[in-house]
Amino acid sequence: MTNTMLRSTSLIRRLPWATLALAAVGVFPIAPLFAQATPGVVESRLDMRRAQATRAELEASLLQIDSILNSPGYSRRIREAKQREATLIRERLIAGDLQVGDQIALVVQGEQQFTDTFTVGPGRVISLPGLPDIELEGILRSEAQTYLTEQLSRFMRDPSVRVQALIRMAILGAVGRQGFYQIPAELLVSDAIMVAGGPGGSADPSKTVVRRGGTVLLTESEVEEAMTRGTTLDQLNLRAGDAIVVDEKQVQGSRTVTILTVTSILTTLLFAITRFTP
Repeated sequence: MTNTMLRSTSLIRRLPWATLALAAVGVFPIAPLFAQATPGVVESRLDMRRAQATRAELEASLLQIDSILNSPGYSRRIREAKQREATLIRERLIAGDLQVGDQIALVVQGEQQFTDTFTVGPGRVISLPGLPDIELEGILRSEAQTYLTEQLSRFMRDPSVRVQALIRMAILGAVGRQGFYQIPAELLVSDAIMVAGGPGGSADPSKTVVRRGGTVLLTESEVEEAMTRGTTLDQLNLRAGDAIVVDEKQVQGSRTVTILTVTSILTTLLFAITRFTP
């Protein structure tokens, strides 16, 4: 590990979580500190100013990952991480982002009956009052506002639509309130943890992983890098059923293990419903 990376890791661990919470509302901008502290192994193709990745950005990221995988100049650890990332991106591009159990906060100007929070149901559809179900298969979060505007234009003239996509995720481990939360996809990882009350007093935030279906999706070092870069949940390719687990060794076994088991079961069931419900 280089001296620069060591300094970056030290900086992350020294920053209080109250500072990270303030960063969520723009009171304390921490991104400039990290931007100089940790140059990435390779620069991401994602526009980090955009909270939700576009289809063009995801496709560009895939091209960059392919060049890394075809080069002998990268370590096995980096290549394995990039291979996992490529798999997640391909899944998103084919199936879209909006999973069963996610929610969409919808505002349609002048249409009170459509201004509400709607849950994505079996078959990956949302049901709006008095309208046919709207299919969401293949739609990215970054495309949801344009797509729903087009769909509503079939039934009303020039609708003004605003959309916020929420991901149903578990926040587990050494946090104030373990459980499932509907979290805006544009939140940073650190801000998502604050939704659950933040890390416990003795928890080490650098020991945070992301799990999917009982397996580690993002390692401690990958989550730490995401915090450093100010990466959002959407940019990390997360979806409904994923679990952010903070320093789980600090939690006395059974409760975390039980919740992780339930998370895994629910994720499997929701995936099956999504894939096989006509």
